[in-house]
Amino acid sequence: MTTINYRKSTGIAAIIAAFSMVSMTAVAQQQMPQTTKDVIAGSASIKTEQLRGTVEYVEGNTLLVRMTDGGIREFDVPEIRKFIIDGRELTVHDLKPGTKLTATVTTTTTPITERTTTVGTGKVWYVAGNTVILTLPNGENRQYKVNDNYKFNIEGKEATVFELRKGMTVSAQKIVEEPRTQIASNTEVTGQAPPPPAPKTVVAQAAPAPAPRQEVAQARPAPAPSAAPASAPPVEVAQAQPAPTQLPTTGSNLPLVGALGVLFTFTGLGLCRINRARNV
Repeated sequence: MTTINYRKSTGIAAIIAAFSMVSMTAVAQQQMPQTTKDVIAGSASIKTEQLRGTVEYVEGNTLLVRMTDGGIREFDVPEIRKFIIDGRELTVHDLKPGTKLTATVTTTTTPITERTTTVGTGKVWYVAGNTVILTLPNGENRQYKVNDNYKFNIEGKEATVFELRKGMTVSAQKIVEEPRTQIASNTEVTGQAPPPPAPKTVVAQAAPAPAPRQEVAQARPAPAPSAAPASAPPVEVAQAQPAPTQLPTTGSNLPLVGALGVLFTFTGLGLCRINRARNV
């Protein structure tokens, strides 16, 4: 029985010792500086812009685009980037030169403040000006550079660094704020593929006009000597006979005599009228 009771007592003592050590560790951890971090987001600003251009060249993930201002820009396109071309989802490898692209870039800028708060207690080990060395609950000495307006908590009362004295137990809170800017960008690229090449039309060309026919005057062959015509029968040429020296016996002076008679008659009548005119 005695042995059993001794063993029970030893076990209880070990449990109590272990519990005490856990309690002391928990208290020490509670007294150690506790650090918390908070992220405080400010008002976000959103900016949307559009970029337009035409695909000039594609090789691998490298894309060359001629922008609307005439400049050439090079883009390293990730594999996950999708292009909506004529309603179809394509990758950079599917783009063809001449494709019209419109990129809508939405940029969200958010100011972020990362606040780190450290709360702990310690015993003043050394103080001089703005420099103070505190002995933490784990026995570690840690040096701090304190601002003039910083306030320590000493038994519920606030005190500056200049009011600290060696051996004082103080409670302090340290707040560090680091501002930064968080930028999120979302890009959507749409476009229009180049039109298919027009079918090649064969234009019938008019046959060339024949060259003007040049007639080359050719020397006519000399006519062959014709055969001598057959000798015509001799033609008898009538020779004029000399005019007769005397009129033929058939000639007559009667027409001449009649003409002279008519002439004399008219002459007589004319003379009679003249005489009558004078007598009157």
